[in-house]
Amino acid sequence: MTEQVTGKFVERIDAVFLPVRNLEESLLWYQEIFSFDLRWKNDRMCGLSIAPNCGFHLVQIPDFQPITTYTPFNYVVKDVEEVRNMLIEKKVVVSDLRTGGPKRFDLTDINGNMISIIE
Repeated sequence: MTEQVTGKFVERIDAVFLPVRNLEESLLWYQEIFSFDLRWKNDRMCGLSIAPNCGFHLVQIPDFQPITTYTPFNYVVKDVEEVRNMLIEKKVVVSDLRTGGPKRFDLTDINGNMISIIE
């Protein structure tokens, strides 16, 4: 007889998947812009490391459509204005800075996906 699982049983999110048009181009972009380390890669997807035990995956989708109506996740930084200026220098498309808890802005990646940067 098996025990019934009750209460909170999920330990953590293992992975967040961001759809991309072209895996190779996207991987290079994220490494060049953010210096994310590559954890693993196959023909269709790869895992990127942001910090110990924190990362996300890029997944190449045949019928790709960019996420433009919301940001699927946020990157947290210490100085949002400094990061925004650095991204502008790297020719990344960014929104205006928004204040009012938390201070933040959105960026558009090489695929047209929106991602938020928050402080």
